[in-house]
Amino acid sequence: SKRKDTKAIWQASAALGTIAGLAALCTWQNNRITVSHYRCGSDKLAAPFEGFTILQVSDLHNKRFGKQQHKLLEAIRQQAPDCIVITGDLVDCHRTNIAAAMEFVRGAVRMAPVYYVPGNHEGRIDAYRRLREELLRAGVVLLEDRKVMLARQGACIQLLGLRDPRFAPKEHRQDRERVEKKLRELMGTEEDRQFFQLLLSHRPELMPVYADCGVDMVLCGHAHGGQVRLPGIGGLFAPGQGLFPRYDGGLYRRGQARMVVSRGLGNSLFPLRVGNRPEVVMATLHPAPSVEGQ
Repeated sequence: SKRKDTKAIWQASAALGTIAGLAALCTWQNNRITVSHYRCGSDKLAAPFEGFTILQVSDLHNKRFGKQQHKLLEAIRQQAPDCIVITGDLVDCHRTNIAAAMEFVRGAVRMAPVYYVPGNHEGRIDAYRRLREELLRAGVVLLEDRKVMLARQGACIQLLGLRDPRFAPKEHRQDRERVEKKLRELMGTEEDRQFFQLLLSHRPELMPVYADCGVDMVLCGHAHGGQVRLPGIGGLFAPGQGLFPRYDGGLYRRGQARMVVSRGLGNSLFPLRVGNRPEVVMATLHPAPSVEGQ
């Protein structure tokens, strides 16, 4: 009986140890930020923009990384980017916390110019008007179906931004032709298209539309890396794409277009990431010939 009691104690200890280990691993996987680096561009990119760095933050979902977002801000500071872009879902519609989002934003604008496009979660909340006002007050450039010119040493590129389809009337939210029409109008004339055009848009599943319109490069989020990433397979599920999504994280090519999909930082309804640490993206531009891709 004493032997049985000892065995039971060891089994219980092993079980508790396993649970504690899994909890520690889960905490680490959901809170330790990783930085992914990509080099991309096109032969349209003006020479002065070679080496221009863009740090992308996506899908924060008002998650906090340390007090006053200091861990996230320190990860960005170490990269010393030329500009910072936010590709949607800065807040979460299920538990909106504008204060947590703005802690990050107010720190980011001290490091570099910040550009923002809203995602589907912003399109769902009445508080978006307040968030928008706070972003503008902080000095963020909002790209809601508009574009700006970025200048460097006498050369320019165009930075375009699309609002998420969630902002459209309900009957038009699945209308890809409407998105394509809006994007073509945003890209402008043939003269505009001589510039390198970089698009910020929340949704990667619209890659065929972006490529057909002739955008040079796109930065997206939304897929959360597939939430659970399986070795040799990739992400398990992404909104708008379903099981085993094609565009869940990384660099993709279609025709002359390149798209970088951030795995994002926070979570929404599903509270855990597995094999899928929070990510910020560092994209470095360089002139390169356009290539055919997937």
